[in-house]
Amino acid sequence: MLLRIDPVQSWLVANARTVFAVAVAAALVMGVLWPGGGLIDMRVYQAGAQTWLHGGPLYTQPVLGPMEFTYPPIAAVLFAPLAVLPLPVLCVAWALGNIALLWMIVKRCVEAVGLPPQLALVFVAAALWLEPVRTSLLLGQINIVLLALVAFDLCRNRSSKWTGVGVGLAAAVKLTPLLFVVYLLFARRFREAAVATATFVATVVIGLLIVPEAAHYWLGGVFGDSTRVGPVLNWSNQSIHGMLARLLGEPESKLPWMLLGGAVAVAGTFLAGVVDRRGDRVLAIGLAGMTACAVSPFSWEHHWVWFVPVIIALAARGLPWWIPGLVFLAGLAMPTQLPPVDFGHGMNTGFLAWDWLDGFGAFAVRNMYVWVLLALLVGIGMRYGRRRLAGSLRSAERVQPA
Repeated sequence: MLLRIDPVQSWLVANARTVFAVAVAAALVMGVLWPGGGLIDMRVYQAGAQTWLHGGPLYTQPVLGPMEFTYPPIAAVLFAPLAVLPLPVLCVAWALGNIALLWMIVKRCVEAVGLPPQLALVFVAAALWLEPVRTSLLLGQINIVLLALVAFDLCRNRSSKWTGVGVGLAAAVKLTPLLFVVYLLFARRFREAAVATATFVATVVIGLLIVPEAAHYWLGGVFGDSTRVGPVLNWSNQSIHGMLARLLGEPESKLPWMLLGGAVAVAGTFLAGVVDRRGDRVLAIGLAGMTACAVSPFSWEHHWVWFVPVIIALAARGLPWWIPGLVFLAGLAMPTQLPPVDFGHGMNTGFLAWDWLDGFGAFAVRNMYVWVLLALLVGIGMRYGRRRLAGSLRSAERVQPA
């Protein structure tokens, strides 16, 4: 059933192709003026696969220049097809494949929430202007693939006994999607949670059998070493751990992070489960994904591709247009420096790159993604809380004696 759309959405539907063309053209101009990345992370995936195929060490030394392989052992096996392609061919295939995946993700989410299909063009164009999506594309990151695995898995048109496999595979590549299992439990989707867990466990067992360093990764503590990813204090670390480390200092932040992170993990997955049971799986997936990023020890800004389903879901809920607009604005890939650009401290796009602020303003801007999640949890939680309270009051009135 098609949801009611407001005048802003009506205008976007009528002018979807024009909006798409203008936004994409502008994104291409920004990509030329503010380049960077060089698909470096994709090259690390390729190097990790090549290292495994040649029997080299995955975790005791870098696999590409100074860059280390930070993913679970089975990821090197899953990346094996990358090892056989020439780098120029791989770069083109990777870029086009991720853009195609982004289109399919948006199309699936738009269909699931009941918005007009023309808006898929608008949301794809908007997604290209989100800093997590932009940096994922420029760095050759795996995040859009992980979003696709989860979205295609959990937003099915009909139930399937295989639902949960995508979540398990996503967790096999990057551990943070394991939190989706908790969300599935809160959503009372116990079979899907079991399938996801079994899939992940199977990948661990396979890794132990065929990857020589798998035992070192799991038993040697490599999987919990966030320093292999980057400095915790880095402003690109958009996690609660990073936020508290920048506020309190790294050693002093660990206990507060565990306490606050644990509370947010429970609140985020619980609310995602409630939203899922009410029928809005797109919003539930986005909330669970954002929660996983926030509570992770280290989350680069490009990990937060979960902005995409959240914005689409909010646009479909009959809310004022400025609410999804504010969420989009928080993740906007807005250039902050005119060319020529010094890339010594990041890619100079998005509010996170503002380095002229200090004090509270800097703290608020440099932790923008965490604030967005907390605001969503409070706002959506209050909305469902009021509905539950109103329902309880109506029930009480019905049972009152005449």
